Amino acid sequence: MVIIIGAGLSGLITAFRLKQDNIPFKILEAKDKIGGRIFTKMTNNGTPIEMGATWFGRQHQNLIKILNEFGLAIFHQFQGEYYYYDDSDSTYHGKYKLPQQEPSFRISGGSKSLVDKLFEKLDEDDIQFNTQVKEIGKENEELILNTQNDEEYRADQVILAQPPKIWSHQISFAPPLPQELLHIAQKTQTWMEDSIKAAVEFEKPFWRENGNPATIMSNFGPFIECYDHSNQQEDKFALCGFLNAEFKRIDKARREKLVLKQLSDIFGEKAQNAISYHEYVWSEDDYVKWPKENLLQPHQNNGHPIFRESFFNNQLIISSSESATNFPGYMDGAVEAGENAFKLVSEILHAY
Repeated sequence: MVIIIGAGLSGLITAFRLKQDNIPFKILEAKDKIGGRIFTKMTNNGTPIEMGATWFGRQHQNLIKILNEFGLAIFHQFQGEYYYYDDSDSTYHGKYKLPQQEPSFRISGGSKSLVDKLFEKLDEDDIQFNTQVKEIGKENEELILNTQNDEEYRADQVILAQPPKIWSHQISFAPPLPQELLHIAQKTQTWMEDSIKAAVEFEKPFWRENGNPATIMSNFGPFIECYDHSNQQEDKFALCGFLNAEFKRIDKARREKLVLKQLSDIFGEKAQNAISYHEYVWSEDDYVKWPKENLLQPHQNNGHPIFRESFFNNQLIISSSESATNFPGYMDGAVEAGENAFKLVSEILHAY
């Protein structure tokens, strides 16, 4: 039996491949939902709003391959020719031409389309929700996992499909893991851990009128990055991006008011006619940001080679996007990590 800790993209990729190979497994997921940092919220109007992973490029071939495998459509991120930028006064917004760059893409129907497809391939009893692993010990040839619900699970292999900083702080190991591994894991930045993702839904994409910029960059905020978030069919419309992390110090109602003011200062009074406002403060998510006081540099230790080693005599395998060789911290990295974890488990089991 293989136990996968975490039902984010990397964990679901591994589970899907194990299912194809008829290798018994179970996913233990601390939350009540799949996806991890892929979080597509559907508004009451049916607009897919990305509160987590959103964009990718042609270079992300691992992700593109799995999207093609499931027949999932992709579409270009609309950018326009110009962007607004303020660098000295938050009430002044200069208009600048966007530099030539590789196009970005989004998944039709939202990023959740991919995790939903993976989940559909699993059986109901393949995943146990609301199950946080607290301890992993070794007993003879088995690994013993204990949860916060005082449940015990036994496994031949365990795959840590959580961010390294999370499992290194929230799970105790017996015998202890190497100090070097724990030190690096605890100093590995978790993608999105200090981010606030926000989106504003509108009836019409007024920001596209008269060749106006559809992209906002700001040193002040609340939006420090904001992009057109219309769906592929272009019948649902929103603006979406990242808020200045300092704005987590004020409440949601105040953030919403400041976001609408910022958009109104740029686009005019039409920005006041929002259908809905949505946000997710990732630093409030204990399975993404833990411990709360840790401040690490973006992508710090992401892709570190120590995460590609296995432990407990090949019975403990590290996964999650942060462990990937290429594009760690991105959806592509999560796919690579999930595929690599499956290959390693398969090689170990077929060797016996």
